Amino acid sequence: MTGTNPTDRPHPAGTGASDDERRQLILTGEMLVRAGQLSQAEEVLRQALMRRPDDATATTHLARIMLRLGRTDDALRLLNDFLQSTKLPIPPELQLLRAQVLLDLRAWPEAITAFRNAIEAAPDNGSAELGLAIALGESGQAEASTTAARHAIAKGADSPGTRYVLGRALLAANRPDQAEDQLRQALTLQPHHVAAHSSLAELIWMRSGDIEAATERLDSALHAEPNLFELRIMKAKLLESAGDRPGALAMLEAGLARSAGALALRIAAAQTATHIDPARALNHAQHALQLGPGNASTVGAYADTLLAMGRTQELVAIANRLYEFNPNDNHAIALLLCAWRMLDDPRHHNLSDYSRVVQTSLIDAPVSWPDLPSYLGDLARGLRELHSLREHPIDQTLRFGTQVELHPEHSTDPAIRAFPQAIDGPIRRYLMKLGKGMDLLRRRQTGAYRLNGIWSVRLRPHGHHLNHFHGKGWISSACYIEMPATMGEASGQGWLKFGEPAIPTSPALAAEYFVRPEPGLLALFPSWMWHGTVPFHGSPEDRRLTMAFDLLPA
Repeated sequence: MTGTNPTDRPHPAGTGASDDERRQLILTGEMLVRAGQLSQAEEVLRQALMRRPDDATATTHLARIMLRLGRTDDALRLLNDFLQSTKLPIPPELQLLRAQVLLDLRAWPEAITAFRNAIEAAPDNGSAELGLAIALGESGQAEASTTAARHAIAKGADSPGTRYVLGRALLAANRPDQAEDQLRQALTLQPHHVAAHSSLAELIWMRSGDIEAATERLDSALHAEPNLFELRIMKAKLLESAGDRPGALAMLEAGLARSAGALALRIAAAQTATHIDPARALNHAQHALQLGPGNASTVGAYADTLLAMGRTQELVAIANRLYEFNPNDNHAIALLLCAWRMLDDPRHHNLSDYSRVVQTSLIDAPVSWPDLPSYLGDLARGLRELHSLREHPIDQTLRFGTQVELHPEHSTDPAIRAFPQAIDGPIRRYLMKLGKGMDLLRRRQTGAYRLNGIWSVRLRPHGHHLNHFHGKGWISSACYIEMPATMGEASGQGWLKFGEPAIPTSPALAAEYFVRPEPGLLALFPSWMWHGTVPFHGSPEDRRLTMAFDLLPA
């Protein structure tokens, strides 16, 4: 006679036998999790939920298994189904878990609500306050993030991670002194906290412009732990950002002498060497391809070296490979534009029809201002207060200036808060003029848009933007708020330029198109288009103040 597993037989909900079997299934699932048998544990816990779909314990265990297996979306669906099915009070542990899942999915508004619900259910839970601080910080609510992080510390969640989150929030709230103090406290608690080291070094650099002071603590950490390649890459970025590319490359290659198989070091060395010695860069990129042949950053670094060496046919093949993997890869499109230009391929001329795809117009005066000059004056005053540091962030393209991230919807300054209203009309007119089509730009056109980041840059004399493209946008921009008189001269100082790649090429590719700035002017253009600015000269007090943003189709 064939036996049957008693856990496979359905029982009426609520019967004693069913409850006992359900509890036993949960215990079995817990043991399987501890044994590392996650798939078997998932099957057993699903059987428990068949007996009672609103079992909070089984749901919590099953959601955690899904998270360990990388199935974050499945975990959220499971937790949402539980919320809809139960009429019982929701356990605080499950509420916190759901909030953390939303945080992992970068669903900031939903995560903020969920963490607040978790705090209401368990007011003394410091972990919930920390999660709230992270979600608030990511959504641009810096002051609220600092408050939540301090609450987390007061409720016992005082850790290097919490101090790091508080430090980042204080920096975003334009309180650099307090931010530096918290980042130092994070490193006191955990001397090898990579993110805190990176943020502290960058902050010291932005405050002082002193590269030795910025890297002092990094050097101490690397002396103690030479194989912390994340910190080595961070120091190299700082050196390169300060204009010392040879020093940056030496730092990376010293790391490779210790850890030749570190993929991240290989990629960074290839990217840095591309500007100094393309053949050396190619060697690093080829090693990186052997270590991570399917890594998009590896393939991209290899493609950059091909561009620097003028190996256009190979470049087209590699860039097409990147594009086929992700048709919205702006790096791939920027590389293809260069290759097609070097090959005199008509596709370059069609895509780089600057008079069609680069458009300029004045922004609108928002309803609370009588005219555009009045609005620009108020906007400039509000922005100047935010530019309190001295130097640029690393990994950004500006030189001799500062950059601040903006979240107009959370700003207390009326002019900054009104900026999306000022640009809405010009954006919609640009999209309408652009029209629809199947080329690399217009194929994403929906007629609607959403903002994907807003920031402001203030440059001092000699300031400029290195040539670059925007990796996370569809349409990018430059909006001129305030500028010195030299900007209006025909010499081209401070002008926006298009077509010159960031990488020195063979043969050289010069800029093909220029835009002359003026206060209130908004330039819109494809995010994958190479662009930079011409340095400007002037008196020490002269400043070039701009705002910029990226758009995505909506």
